[in-house]
Parts: sequence; structure tokens; C-alpha cells
Amino acid sequence: MLKEFEYLKREFPRIFNDMVLEHKAVNKVLSFCDDKNQYLLFTGMFSEVNNGKGINEELETYLVNFLADKYKAKAFARAAAYALEDQTKFIGLDIISLEGDVWSQQNIFQVDEEGKVTDVNKDFTNSSDKNNICPIMSSYFEGIVFPEDTLKYLNDLYEQVKPSIQVIKLKE
Repeated sequence: MLKEFEYLKREFPRIFNDMVLEHKAVNKVLSFCDDKNQYLLFTGMFSEVNNGKGINEELETYLVNFLADKYKAKAFARAAAYALEDQTKFIGLDIISLEGDVWSQQNIFQVDEEGKVTDVNKDFTNSSDKNNICPIMSSYFEGIVFPEDTLKYLNDLYEQVKPSIQVIKLKE
């Protein structure tokens, strides 16, 4: 297993849960590691840079593959909010490596009457090293060869979101 994958398994849930509690909201985030840094990209700002549209599955697949190539990423993580049929709310954390290792976990969270997050359970309720919570993760690291116009669009989009990418040095 790649050290970057192990790093994301160990650090990303804590980092993300701390952000959730700080902002009192669960915002979808993509995170990835090269051999030196972890990068965080919150997708909520995509409507500002994508002609008023958010990030759909196709764009997410393309952008992740574009970023994986650009940064020589070794592992990717994704976190988002979900609700079960019984209305239990949980954070779905999915991690995948360049080598195909996967890890998923669910952390239950509570909200107040205004919908602000008040607590995230530190212990995860379910985990898996076989299946991701979000099926789109299987499209990460596909190594897509983009047509020239798509590549131009992704480069333009990247230049717009690049200032919003947070960088964290990997801890040993």
C-alpha cells in the first residue's frame, strides 16, 4: 500500500471532521496527495467558476483525472454528506490509491434545528476496504486522454480553482 493512501486514511477523516465542526457544515471536498503534500479542494465554489453549475459526476471524473496527472497524485479522497432512509445523517469518506486500494468509512453527524452541524462522532460506524460509499470513486485514476477542447476547458477551470486549493505538508 502506498504511504499516501495510508496517510489519507489516518489524517483526512480528522482534518475533515475538524473543518466540519469549525464551519458547522458538511461541504463536499476532494483531497489528494503526491509524495510531499496533501491538497484540499472544496467543491462548493464550483458554481462560481462553472457557469453557475456545480460539479456533476462527469466533471468530477474529468477534474480528478486531470489533477491526478498534473500533480502526480498517488491517492485521492472524497468526503460528502449523505442521509439514510431513516434520516440518519453521515459523512461518507472514500479513499482510493493509484494502485487500486480503497477505504471507506461513515461518521454520523448531528445538526441543530437550523441545520448547523453540532457534533461528528469520532468513531466511524461502518468501514470497508472493498467498496466505496460513492461509486464515482471507481472512475478516479482512469488515465483519461482528453480531447484538446476538454483539456483547454480543464486547464481554464484549474486556473480558476487553483487559488482555492489548500496545501498541507505530509506528516511522517
